[in-house]
Amino acid sequence: MEHIKWRWRHFDTMSAAAWHEVLALRSQVFVVEQECAYQDPDPKDPLCWHLTGHLGDELVAVMRVVPPGVSYDECSIGRVVVPTSLRGQKRGVQLMAVGINFCESRWNNGIRISGQAYLKGFYEALGFETVQGPYMEDDIPHFEMLKPGP
Repeated sequence: MEHIKWRWRHFDTMSAAAWHEVLALRSQVFVVEQECAYQDPDPKDPLCWHLTGHLGDELVAVMRVVPPGVSYDECSIGRVVVPTSLRGQKRGVQLMAVGINFCESRWNNGIRISGQAYLKGFYEALGFETVQGPYMEDDIPHFEMLKPGP
């Protein structure tokens, strides 16, 4: 399996072209595939760290990390995207592992997420525990989940 090249950037350091690429992939999955109209980008994006993963020249994975004190007391991982063409290859697990490592290396008080309900088992396998839910967010069932600090 070809290795993904990962790159972290704070919003302030992203080029317009790189940001456009991130938004296009997020839109492809969340807006088009999931048929969900929601505010993206949102006011949190400029405060966040953004992870991109490329196979060659193709963007194949994105996520954002919201620092502690913005959404929750803990940092938060969100906008986790792998396109349908790469699902079932453990690319989402790889993406989350890179994100979890980033968070745990910078902040030590856990990671809180609002995960889509159909991915609850995926997040539990990564060490997240259900705190609340299910509840509706953007007309999609979600669970609030916490991965305790190391």
